[in-house]
Amino acid sequence: MLNAWNAVQRGRPPMALRRRNERLLALVRECRWSYDACAAAVRAVALENGGALPSCDRSHVGHWIAGVKPTEMTSRYLAEAFSRRLGRIVGPADLGLVVGDSLEPDLTGLDWWRRDPATDLLTLGRADVERRAFGFTALYSLAALAVPLDSWEDIAERGRRARGGGAAVGRREIDAVRDMLAVFSRADERFGGGHARLAVVQYLTSDVAGYLQGTFASDQDRRAMFSAAAELTYLAGWKAFDSSLHGVAQRYYLQSLRLANEADDRALAGFTLRAMAHQAVDLGHGAEALQLATSALAWSRGRATPAATALFTVLTARGHAATGDRAKTSAALRAAEVHLAKAAPGDEPTWIQTSGFTTTSLASQAGQALRDLGDLPAAETELRRSVATRDTDAYRRIHTLTLANLADVQCVRGRLREATESWNDALDSMVGVRSGRATVAVKNIRTRLSSFGPRLPAFAKQLDQRAAALLVAP
Repeated sequence: MLNAWNAVQRGRPPMALRRRNERLLALVRECRWSYDACAAAVRAVALENGGALPSCDRSHVGHWIAGVKPTEMTSRYLAEAFSRRLGRIVGPADLGLVVGDSLEPDLTGLDWWRRDPATDLLTLGRADVERRAFGFTALYSLAALAVPLDSWEDIAERGRRARGGGAAVGRREIDAVRDMLAVFSRADERFGGGHARLAVVQYLTSDVAGYLQGTFASDQDRRAMFSAAAELTYLAGWKAFDSSLHGVAQRYYLQSLRLANEADDRALAGFTLRAMAHQAVDLGHGAEALQLATSALAWSRGRATPAATALFTVLTARGHAATGDRAKTSAALRAAEVHLAKAAPGDEPTWIQTSGFTTTSLASQAGQALRDLGDLPAAETELRRSVATRDTDAYRRIHTLTLANLADVQCVRGRLREATESWNDALDSMVGVRSGRATVAVKNIRTRLSSFGPRLPAFAKQLDQRAAALLVAP
């Protein structure tokens, strides 16, 4: 009896006082999972969201079913793992787990389509700025990728009816948002997503959200402001994605889609769907990436310029490659080249001009698609072409990542000295860049080199030491 009392005092109920979690057990059985399979699914979700749980195994699942409460974050990982397996949204409450109140209920839900987008943007931005843990507790969710494209007109009409009666907003305010967007976008391409990320969010919440709730002299002005806000919200999502804050990025992307929809800017909505496809394929969700990229093409058809259509098409190639379809990958790459050949740079939208989608960017994406297919010689050719033609000062981050991809292919092909040279070039280009994706690339260097063991040549050991020093630098 004394041992039981001591256990309660330490916050760990003794086994005799625990109640078996029947809800969790029922869901494990519905998934037809073994305890090992359940633990593996939880580890996969945790790793994807930057919270690796390498020690999670079947014994942990057994303890949870026996009544031991996992941490709040582990509960979230569990809920997402079940959601993916069952094809429906499963929350921690459905698992019989007690979750803390670190996030408001309106941030844990996935249905952002029923409310006013300006209010949702304000709620999301404030949580991002004011709550340090938000970036780590907001999980990337496959359920949130179910974008209701077939009902967007109804969604937009609800938003128009909810327009506010605030201060008058006109061309001057629209131009101000566009000017700030240009400044933030140029800095992002040069210095990475970690540079001034929260400054973008603060501007969204302090100024832009207010403009969206204002009074407009014409519907044309309203659409122009919502389009500018959608583009800036996309940038907030892209910066979070580049910072490896995938759950936060996904939520900004969803808000960008809402705003672009209300602006009736289908091409910009396609651009955001393309970014969601990019995120999905990078996280290993090839089928979902293909669906999103295909949706970008379908939703923007007749509205998108040639370069935009080429960009959306090359993401379908990434999706086909991730799902192992060689013929469709090749066809999509050829189609993207045809579309891009028709582009007139001066006639492209600002988001194409700022992101610099040209033959250089197309080559980088093509190289990654071919790499995923296992065609390493062709992948190296495309990546080399991208490196050779890039404006390295204006687009330093993507140049860094392309060099790292090239080096990785060279290493796999058995040319370690060339790979080392490319990796060193990547580290040179990385100076001053704050990017989670760049950090992942540096970690990959060490992983690749560690596979050589004691056979690692001296020139490669120097690279490994340099990479290690970068990872521990503030």
